[in-house]
Amino acid sequence: MSNTQKVDNISVNNYLTNKKRAIFTICSNNYLPYARILFHSLQKYHPSDQIYLCLADKKDPLFTLEIDNVNIIEGEELNIPNFYDFAFRYDIMEFNTALKPFMMQLLIEKYNFDQVVYLDPDIELYAPLDSIFSALDNGSDFVITPHITKPSEGEGYPGDIGVMQAGIYNLGFIAVSNSCQVIEFLHWWGRKLRFHCLSEQERGIFVDQKFVDLLPAFHDKVTILKDTNVNVAYWNLEQRKLEKKNNNWFVDNHPLVFFHYSGIDVKNNQRLSKYTHTFNGNLSPEIQELVDNYILKLKHYSFANKFKPKYFYSYFNNGSFITSIFRKFYRKLNDFWCDNPFENFAEYLNDFNNPLNNNHHIFVTNLMYFLWEFRDDLKLAFDLNTDQGRVRYIQWFIENAEINQFDDYFIEPIINILQQQLSHYKSTPQEIIKSKSPINIIGYLKTETGVGQAARMVIKSFDAVTFPVKGFHVDNNYTRQQDQQVNQFLVNQINSPIHIYKVNADQLEIVKNQVKQKSNKPIFTINMPAWELSRFPTEWVKNYDDIDEVWVESKFVQFSLQSQLNTPVICMPPAVTISEFTKVDRGLFNLPKDCFLFHFNFDFASFSTRKNPQAVIDAYRLAFRNKKLDIPTALVIKTRGYDPDQKNYQKLLKMIDGEDDIIVINDCLSHSEVIALMDCCDCYVSLHCSEGFGYTMAEAMLLKKPVIATNYSGNCDFINSSTGFPVDYQLVSLNANDYPFAQGQKWAKADIYHASWLMQKVVENLSETEKIARAGQLKIQTDYSPISAGKRYLHRLQTLGLIK
Repeated sequence: MSNTQKVDNISVNNYLTNKKRAIFTICSNNYLPYARILFHSLQKYHPSDQIYLCLADKKDPLFTLEIDNVNIIEGEELNIPNFYDFAFRYDIMEFNTALKPFMMQLLIEKYNFDQVVYLDPDIELYAPLDSIFSALDNGSDFVITPHITKPSEGEGYPGDIGVMQAGIYNLGFIAVSNSCQVIEFLHWWGRKLRFHCLSEQERGIFVDQKFVDLLPAFHDKVTILKDTNVNVAYWNLEQRKLEKKNNNWFVDNHPLVFFHYSGIDVKNNQRLSKYTHTFNGNLSPEIQELVDNYILKLKHYSFANKFKPKYFYSYFNNGSFITSIFRKFYRKLNDFWCDNPFENFAEYLNDFNNPLNNNHHIFVTNLMYFLWEFRDDLKLAFDLNTDQGRVRYIQWFIENAEINQFDDYFIEPIINILQQQLSHYKSTPQEIIKSKSPINIIGYLKTETGVGQAARMVIKSFDAVTFPVKGFHVDNNYTRQQDQQVNQFLVNQINSPIHIYKVNADQLEIVKNQVKQKSNKPIFTINMPAWELSRFPTEWVKNYDDIDEVWVESKFVQFSLQSQLNTPVICMPPAVTISEFTKVDRGLFNLPKDCFLFHFNFDFASFSTRKNPQAVIDAYRLAFRNKKLDIPTALVIKTRGYDPDQKNYQKLLKMIDGEDDIIVINDCLSHSEVIALMDCCDCYVSLHCSEGFGYTMAEAMLLKKPVIATNYSGNCDFINSSTGFPVDYQLVSLNANDYPFAQGQKWAKADIYHASWLMQKVVENLSETEKIARAGQLKIQTDYSPISAGKRYLHRLQTLGLIK
């Protein structure tokens, strides 16, 4: 019997050589479904070999491997000097590949394996690795496979040139023996990857792979395995003949050993790899069968909760996202950084200590300095030797923060700098200081809408801190105007030194003209607009020529407006209260009594595309259609607003036709009745695309309801993992009819799989749900009470010297 003989298609090579073998892969949590396929095939063909996973991540209890007899070692457990520096300097792909020599060192030098094989996680075995182990048994220290074994001069990628740029040998596979030469090479390789595992082909570097071009020059015992049935992939498949005979796969008449599904897209079975167009829509029946089977397995081995894990090393310890540009800036510092960058490099990026701030009073942060220095287009656009150039650069930085994936943390330091520079108010009239004149709020104070309620809350907030306030009602002619909550504050003539217009930007100029004949000339004018998208329309900027300051309800809106306005924009979180209401039985609204009720409330006039009820319905279906819980559930959707032909309402009904556990209420209810309905339900869900603030979410929290909400836009000021249940999302571009001024805008597409998992979690873990709901209620009670809002208003006016 030869040393490569098989019994029941299982390798017996190791039984004969008595070698201690390890086979391993490296991946982050997001690639565990791929690793599951690899490991199942390894256990089929190499049941007696030790299998390892080097996890390029931190273990996450929500995303586990769920395969027995696989040893898991986190990257942090490897002997890598200054590990956090190492992890910070690389993106996820670079980090995964950089771990390879260190994991091999561990398996050889600490665990004393005689032979070690590495395979990428997106590989599947179709036969034992006997040719590889035979090469090692016959004296090879290294076994590597070239990308191609003959010239590739066609137009398809990678071709000859692409291979030369990426590396002659594909490092999705490498096998080594335990020898002095191997240990020497692994340490050299590790030293190189400690600082140079970069995807920079233009510099002649491509992660771990390009360095191995030097391996045959460094060592003699290198087997360059040219067997065409090994490491078959998109880069060499044009040169090889794939066949299926008697239910077994062959390449060039030899059994296929392993196929490398690099770049496969689970959502597109017509394309072999996203990295090439060569096999795109024109797959042979054989390739199509392989692709279909692999995608089917990926779906089978995907996470039960369906949403994607987050890469641990993509976030600072403060929770801010680490962009690729941050890693480039960090690498530029070379050996300057001595501490754990995950702990304090974000703080350094926000510091103002850089050469550009010498002899200037308008500071820019280190991050802004690095970005400006890095990009020639910014140097051409913004002259940072002038105040005007600095102001324009700051505004550009704020406007483009979302696209650049800069979290709010990196915008906040420069907001105050910009506000001080833009302040219109330069002196303090003595008569204002000496008197305590009323402030006048101008808005839709009787209108039964959200805009009207927000204006009324401004009056109530000033009144809560006993500061004189008056209101002037503006008739908008198209909605019910019977609200009487602030009637005692209303006047027919505006005669106040400070005017606050609680109207939106598009109506600001109209309202100013409307009240001009009934108004004095103010000393100071403030606008408090609502806005829902990350970019403020330039068409409205002209409306702010005579506005001294803008107050907005969230940091999201603050950043949106400040990027366009040459007027200070101040974040002034509003007051949130709930109308006095009488607790009622669910039967009043024809709701089931013994169900856990999810709830969503939206206004057709606020655009269904933005409020996104479809996502709430889809998430609910995913959560409960195929999973039976001990507690029955239902979803209650309350609609309201302008829908004259009821097309939107009928569309919603058609969407849920035949689903008895999804209930739509379209009755006209007062605010107190709406709150009573919300109180009858158990959990509020908003999978909005964007919100300026998110009043219904805050109201639900005030009622001590758990809130599941898209982790994007204004609601992020008060909803986090401690106070609610934030839902992951992706930024997507708006279509032309999605919302006014949609061109060039992006908003969030909530991850309905994550939302559905959170829905299940809220029902199944009631004690944790109750704890978070209590924290959410306390957050709103503490930070969003009328007294808290009123104090913020007064403090700002006192800072400006407008009041005592």
